[in-house]
Amino acid sequence: MSLALRIFIVLTLVMTLAFMFIQMTLFATRENWKRRWDSETKALAIELKSSTQALTSESAGRVRAENQVAALQNDRVADQAKLKELEGQITERAAKIQNLDRDLAKAQTDFNALKEDYQTQSKSLDMVRQRNGELTNIASVARAVAFNLNVKLAEVEDDLNNLQTEHTRSLENLEKTLAERKQADAFVSQVREKFPKVYEALADGQGTTAVLRAVVAAVRPNNQGQQEFVMLSIGKEESVQEGQEFIIFRENKYICKVRVEKIMNDMAPARVIPSSWNTNGLTIQQGDQAANRL
Repeated sequence: MSLALRIFIVLTLVMTLAFMFIQMTLFATRENWKRRWDSETKALAIELKSSTQALTSESAGRVRAENQVAALQNDRVADQAKLKELEGQITERAAKIQNLDRDLAKAQTDFNALKEDYQTQSKSLDMVRQRNGELTNIASVARAVAFNLNVKLAEVEDDLNNLQTEHTRSLENLEKTLAERKQADAFVSQVREKFPKVYEALADGQGTTAVLRAVVAAVRPNNQGQQEFVMLSIGKEESVQEGQEFIIFRENKYICKVRVEKIMNDMAPARVIPSSWNTNGLTIQQGDQAANRL
């Protein structure tokens, strides 16, 4: 066999092998593309189905969104109408607030006037309370005087019973007493004519020789707590006179002097003479003795 034939045979074999390789490659490639086409077609179908479902859902969502947009637009229109209504209410309430401010200013003015009136009324009330205090003190003195008068009335009633028994005896002694009085008046007249200095020493400031005695029935202090008025158990029947002075004493201890300001039937209010107080710190008490001279 010649070399050329051998070479030809080898080339033929090589070409055959190359052709077989190409055919096998093409077959394999076709099989791979077929398998890939089937798998991709299935995947594409699944994806297409999913996309269709997603598109359907999206369309439904879009419809719902459009409905929501329409509802929101309706709500917006309603809110705008409500906003206008609220703006009107705000304007109305602002006007009411202005009216209330004016009413408040007027009420403040009225309150200030009432406050001033209250202060004035408070001052008047304090004055009334002070006056009531004074009246209470006067009432206390009056009650004390009334009590003493009741006591004195009871004593007088007891004395009246005794006096009724003594009345007859007194009538018997009256003529004797009158005779003695005439003799005493004659004696005083003689002393007055013959011994005027002795008469002046015996007589008081009103030119009478009578010694008037009384008892302190009540004591009334002033607003400062100082004793100012006393009630003496002496009246018109004892011939006491307005302006007559009495000495207040207790157990031969001098206390002060008082001056009669008014004469009643059986009582005589008298004012204490401030400059006549004793130096021992003694004060007036109910039951103290009083006399026009010692």
